[in-house]
Amino acid sequence: MENYDFYEFRRFLISLRRTRFRGHVCLFVGPGISRRTIAKIRKHDVEVVPYGGAFPFVGDPHSDAPKSLPEPIYVFNYRHFLYYDYLLKHGTRFRSVLLTDVKDVVFQGDPFEFALGDRIHVAMENPDIPVGSCPWTSQWILAGYPPEVLDRLKDEEMSCAGTTLAPVPRMMRYLKLMLAEISRMTDAYECADQAAHNLLLHEGKLEPANRLRNFEGPILTVGTEPRYQLNGDKELVNRDGSVIAVVHQFDRHAELVRIYEEKAVPGASRRWASKAAFRLKGRVRSLLRRAREGWKSSGTRRKA
Repeated sequence: MENYDFYEFRRFLISLRRTRFRGHVCLFVGPGISRRTIAKIRKHDVEVVPYGGAFPFVGDPHSDAPKSLPEPIYVFNYRHFLYYDYLLKHGTRFRSVLLTDVKDVVFQGDPFEFALGDRIHVAMENPDIPVGSCPWTSQWILAGYPPEVLDRLKDEEMSCAGTTLAPVPRMMRYLKLMLAEISRMTDAYECADQAAHNLLLHEGKLEPANRLRNFEGPILTVGTEPRYQLNGDKELVNRDGSVIAVVHQFDRHAELVRIYEEKAVPGASRRWASKAAFRLKGRVRSLLRRAREGWKSSGTRRKA
């Protein structure tokens, strides 16, 4: 995570801790995360791993971690180095792992109450929008690969790189493949990991892989879904009525934002106060940034 205030992702932690999940949680935090936000994260019994903005990002990389990555590189890509390095160091402590985005993810159940088997589970998106019809994914592929790669993938169903579930050995294999693919990108800053993720999936390099389709399993990527179903407890459910454990991209739907905000922070006055405090902090940060920029500009003029 980088440049987030706790307000922006608190629904992730609050909703997770209200499920039956009792496993380990680790969040990687960049230099743009304040000490106050880190303290709030730790109150939810979460391990915090800080990282920097330059390779190797952590102070003590594992000896088996890659010795280099493309430069410049965006966090969407180098986050896989952080994941891989962490599992190289601590993977034997765990059976399975969920790699997930944070800001736009909430939990309705334990994501590990699901028969994983010996395979990786990748989240699929709206089947009516294949790879070539998604402007973002198409743009990322063209930024990192020759045009013929997009032509080859354009009619394939799209998988989201934001939530991936697997036993530790399968996840480490996935991360090793992702890092190798990211190293081959022509532009690892403009091309996001979703391009590499879909290329590996559709070339069969992630097999054995289970495609978790929307409304059929433990993960729902709801962003571009025009319709969804809620049960009496205002929980998103699959076609068979079962409650979906992980909901990704809920913030694309105003109704879902309201529902998960009310669940995370019961009481209209508390929600108002929390939102007001976040907006105030944003204004203060903006004013301080403008003041620093103005000071730098005036300093430059004085030197001239």
